[in-house]
Amino acid sequence: MSSLIHQLVDFGHSVQYEQIPAAATAETKRILLDSAGCALASLGVDKGRMAVKAGRELGTGAEARIIGGGGEALSVFGATFVNGELINGLDMDVLTIPPGHVTPYILPAILATAEKMGSSGKELLIALAVAHEVSHRFGRAMGYYRDVQPGQKLNLPSISGFSSTVFGGTLGTALVEGLDPSRTASAMGLVGHMAPTQSMSKWGHTVPGSDNKYLMSGWIGQALLLSVMLAGVGYRGDVEVLEGDFGFWRYMGAGKWNSQALTDQLGDVWQFPDATIYKVYPHCRNTHTILDCLYSQIRQHDLKPEEIEKVTTYSDSHTATLPLYSTKTIRTPSDAQMSTAWAVAMAVHGVPIGRDWHTNETLANQKFHAFLEKVEGHPHPDFEASLLNDPQSRIGRIEIKARGRTFTEERRFRKGSPATPETYMTDEDIIAKFRRNAKDVLTDETAERVTQMVFGLEDLGDINQLTGLW
Repeated sequence: MSSLIHQLVDFGHSVQYEQIPAAATAETKRILLDSAGCALASLGVDKGRMAVKAGRELGTGAEARIIGGGGEALSVFGATFVNGELINGLDMDVLTIPPGHVTPYILPAILATAEKMGSSGKELLIALAVAHEVSHRFGRAMGYYRDVQPGQKLNLPSISGFSSTVFGGTLGTALVEGLDPSRTASAMGLVGHMAPTQSMSKWGHTVPGSDNKYLMSGWIGQALLLSVMLAGVGYRGDVEVLEGDFGFWRYMGAGKWNSQALTDQLGDVWQFPDATIYKVYPHCRNTHTILDCLYSQIRQHDLKPEEIEKVTTYSDSHTATLPLYSTKTIRTPSDAQMSTAWAVAMAVHGVPIGRDWHTNETLANQKFHAFLEKVEGHPHPDFEASLLNDPQSRIGRIEIKARGRTFTEERRFRKGSPATPETYMTDEDIIAKFRRNAKDVLTDETAERVTQMVFGLEDLGDINQLTGLW
């Protein structure tokens, strides 16, 4: 029987555009547009500006463009680094759950390689869809802290991260690079040994927050490109890297390994569209349900910041009390993007949703810092029971003391989740988010052209027609 790597490679190389379900191609386009918008918005914060400087150090050249760079082209390695950091720069990027953040790790290398190769829109769509499908299946195959079992009380695992995205990302990159199946398998075997250690739990327990958020997006992109390049010149990879007691899952510290999840109905059933969740707010998703409740109460009762005496939140029981999520000392953008209290302060004060939550001017505003002391965060007592009942559930509750009253709201699902018609992000919602994120970088006319081109991606003869617009 062929190795798991060979089975994944056979899947990737066999996919024809016409065989991909409409739901998968549609979701791939939505992911691409949303990611481009997140990258454009990140150019307005320090993380984005630093990423551009770093990317230039990795090599200039006319191979691939910075999203929002006004046509500036870098080496494939440089553009991949910049775009990965930009997509995740505001923590507003799309999620594929499990494992969670996927797109900023896999899209940039695939996109940059497609630009270099002059790939068609269909070729890019195939590669991105395959990469997301494989990455999601790895999330299901490996231990995941949201796998709540009856009677268990779980916390975040001591070892966690998104390193497994290297396999889907490398497969997609190899497809657009044009590697044959044998060399594609070697590339995936190589990248399994290049993947960064699963350091996310350490990051979440540390304040102030550092800029290597989760696992650094730009760095993982380098691993994908390097593995494909090495395989292309003849390096042989470990095509059994997923096999046996000493395989990838083991040395990455996974709590479980269910290899059947990788291959079960692979090619017949595409799973990632139903696992795709969009983010309304530039903040960790663990706050999004309480933010939905908070905005709802503010609108209904026209609550003003000066009227509010206290805000009490009940949210994700796995993260509510972790240092980086509970901190009220905001020194870095990473602090701001994870701190529940900071997100509440942004909503209460009506700071425009997007990059304005994390600009230097906002971070320096003492009015917002003073409000943090009015916020008290707790784990929601029903979080795990609700999650067990429905894996899409992220129950949250808000209590606002103001005007001598307590205003309360609770929701089970956050906006952006496909769980209900009310929370599902429609194409119109995603386009509106893209236009808000693009407004300070692209003209309205250019933003509209990008939107139309992404939604008609299968008709593009050369992906540079799209990337040339930004």
